[in-house]
This record gives sequence, C-alpha cells and structure tokens, in this order.
Amino acid sequence: MRRLVQCLLAMLLCALPLALGHASETPEPTLRALLIGCDYFVEQENTYPAAENNIRRLAETLMADTRGYALIRTSASAIGSVAQFQDVVQGTLGDAKESDISLLYISTHGVFDEGSSNTAASLILSDGTREECLNALTLQEILDQIPGQKVVILDGCNSGAFIGKGLSGGADRVLFCDLDYKVLCSAGGSEASWYWQGADRDAVASGASYFATVLCDALGGQGDFAADMNHDGRITLSEAYQYIYDNYAASTPQVYPQNDSAFVLYQYDPAAQDVPTKAVTDITFADTLLSAGQSSVTFAFTVQRQVELYYQVVYHQNGAWQFSAAQHFQDGEQTDGTVLPGRKERTLRLDTGDQDAFGYAMIQFITMEDGSPTLQGARLLCIAPAEGPVQLGVVTDPVFAPASGQELCILAQYDKPCGLTVSIHNELGQLVRYICYATPARPQQLSPMASAFYWDGRKSDGTLADPGQYTVRVRTTIAGETYACQSVPFELTEKEP
Repeated sequence: MRRLVQCLLAMLLCALPLALGHASETPEPTLRALLIGCDYFVEQENTYPAAENNIRRLAETLMADTRGYALIRTSASAIGSVAQFQDVVQGTLGDAKESDISLLYISTHGVFDEGSSNTAASLILSDGTREECLNALTLQEILDQIPGQKVVILDGCNSGAFIGKGLSGGADRVLFCDLDYKVLCSAGGSEASWYWQGADRDAVASGASYFATVLCDALGGQGDFAADMNHDGRITLSEAYQYIYDNYAASTPQVYPQNDSAFVLYQYDPAAQDVPTKAVTDITFADTLLSAGQSSVTFAFTVQRQVELYYQVVYHQNGAWQFSAAQHFQDGEQTDGTVLPGRKERTLRLDTGDQDAFGYAMIQFITMEDGSPTLQGARLLCIAPAEGPVQLGVVTDPVFAPASGQELCILAQYDKPCGLTVSIHNELGQLVRYICYATPARPQQLSPMASAFYWDGRKSDGTLADPGQYTVRVRTTIAGETYACQSVPFELTEKEP
C-alpha cells in the first residue's frame, strides 16, 4: 500500500528513411508517452492530488525534451480495469515502430506479499468506482505487444518487484529482462514508496510523490537538469538513476539495466538555458556515513533566490520512517524567516536519543513560495555503530547469463548499518569489478537485514567477464577494524540458465 505523509509545512504554517546514394541509416525515433495516475480508490486510501500532480509535472517535463514527443497522453483517475488499461496502451502506443521509443509512467498504490512470486506484484488501477490489480506478468504481456523501445516508470510501493529487485529472497522470475526495456521503479520490492500531502488536499500544488518530484528535477528545466553531470544536454538512464538514488532518501529506487550510460532518457539544449528555476541547488554533504555519538551533520547548498527554507529530519525506527515524530527546523537567516541567494553551509544537530544509537535518518530540504511547499532535495544518513563487531554475510544467485540481459543479485547482509565495499573476484582471487566502495547501507526492508546490489557481468573496463566461477567479497570498517566475508562461488555462463 502506498504510504501517506502529511507535509511538514502544514504543521509549521497551520506537483526509417533512406539517404540517397548511401546505405540505409537508422531512422530517427518517434517518441510517445502515456502517463497514468490513480488518486481515487475503492479499498485503498485516496491520494488526491498527488498522482494528478505527478503526471502533470512529468508531462510538462517531457514536452520540453528537444527530441520532441509526437504524443503525450495523460490519464488521471480514469482507468479502473486491466482491459481498459490495455486499450489505452494500444490506443496511445500501438502505432510504434521498431525504431520508436514509448514511455509509460504509472503513479498509484502498489501491493506485494513478501514470500510470494514477484510476478504477482501489482499496481492498483482505479477510477474511484472500479478497482483491479495489474500484475507484473500481465504488464509485460501487454507491453510486449508494443514494438520498439519501452521506457517503463513505476511509481508505487513494492514496484521494484516488477523487475525482481529489492527482494529478500531474490526473484523467482525476472521480467522485463530484455534489450527492449528500460525500467525505473520508485522503491524496492519490499519497500514502501512515499508521497507528501499538504493541509489543503484540494489545492492544485498540495501533494506529489517524492520519487516523481526528484525524477522531474533530474530531467527537466524546473530542476535545472540536475542529473546531467557532464552538462552535455543528454541525460542517460544511468545518470537519472544515480541522481534519484542520491537525492531520494525515503526509499531505494531500482533500475534495469543497472548501468546503462548509452540510452538517452531526456535531451535538452544546454546553451539555451537561463537563470536556474530551482530555488535550492548543488546540495552536498561533508559525509553521509556517520558514527553513533556523532551528533551533528554538515552540508552546503546554493540558494538561487530569496526563499523560505525548512529542514525536516526523519528517523528510521522499528522498520519504518517515523514522519510523525520528525524534527523541523526553519533556516531563519533573515529576520523575516528567509534565506538570501548564495552558497550556504549549515550544521544540524541530530537527536537520536542515545549516544550509542545507530540506524538511519534523512534530511529533506523544503522551500515555501507563494504558499506552496516544494521538495528541493533529500539525503539519507547511515549512522554506523561506534565500535564492532559487525556480522556480515553475502548471498548471490547461483548462476546468471549477462549476455542475455540478466543481472546478478547480491544481498550484502549485516546486523548493523555500516559502509559497504562490494567487489567481484575471479576464481584466482583477482579483482574483476568494484560494485560499490564504502557506500552507506540503506534500509531496504529486507530480511535478514541487507542492501541489494546488482552486477551486469561487466569488468571494470566495460567488457563482459569471461564465463567461469566468481565470488563476491563484502567488507566494512568500524573504528579502524575491518570485517569481511565472501560468497560461495557462482557461475557466469554464456547461456541463460
């Protein structure tokens, strides 16, 4: 079920041609998009206007893509059955050719029963009077009928289960594992996906999902194309994913393929951009991996225009984010409660309640302009124990075939949150690839406690590793002491198992 978070500001302050004479060339793709949002439900909690705001803002973002979308269709709370969904997909995307790109975004409640097949993970389709479940297997069957490249963006609880990611026991069947698919999900298969809602539920700008807000900031002009780290005007799937991963703290986004730096998700003209439209940009932290007893965190950011700025600090306790017990801080640089433009540095004290406490916290940056709250960014903080020991474990798939598009699931297990270094080694013990280095663990709701990582079978130089046996090593360092473990060998094969 999709979770609801009341916006902090409501408490503080009472959305193929041939070239003549030459060989045939690859045709320019035609781009189409179908954006679906469900806000009114029969058995689930209503979310209006969050889903409607999500599709509205994403539509505005896609319309500015310089490649030009031939069609962008939005549907807000109008689809209540799988048959109706299939008709809308065919009617919107059915004319696609093999060279085209079709984008589907769905914002709704997601459901998944831990321990069941991930193919049964579902999104709820509802128009307020009818309500049906769209499961992962059916979604792929419907989209398989659409020629060309498919970009699928799923914004709902447990949505990572659709691609078999973020699951405690791994996936029993991996769907969308095909070169025709590029998939972004707002949460792992075991995680909730959060959205905020203001005090005035009828206000046009009074709600949105955290994921959609960060996604649009990553891609579009309102967020200053924040994901485009090399400023080349082309935002790739991997760039978008990395930005969302870093700036969307409430859940762990999932992506397939894991490291696609070639596929362009959004394109713009970097020479045509004016003054930044986002109020707060370039958020950086001195460190997001802290130690128990470390009571403060230092960060910096740039304010583009005078604005009211608030910080919300939320702690993860008892397996969930405790939004109702969040700490709220207003940055009152000026006597009128605003912050002036310029580069700023701030330090906040954390109140974990115990000098020996470890766990997770997140800091959200929220501005207030014209009576409307806007999420400007967020960071996840991992608070490791001040001293060891830490018990580590690692579980992998026994065999995988990267040449067929499969990815190896790596569950790095630990009994306390910590910084993780995960690496792949061949049967001689030689390093093949670092998956991550001193990366803070995340609360992915896995049992036993773990962070999920994925290997596409490529070595550090980008080439596919040779078939054979490999192992995964996981290590962490606490108070100068290193703890490590190694997986049992797994098989990299050329043929799909």
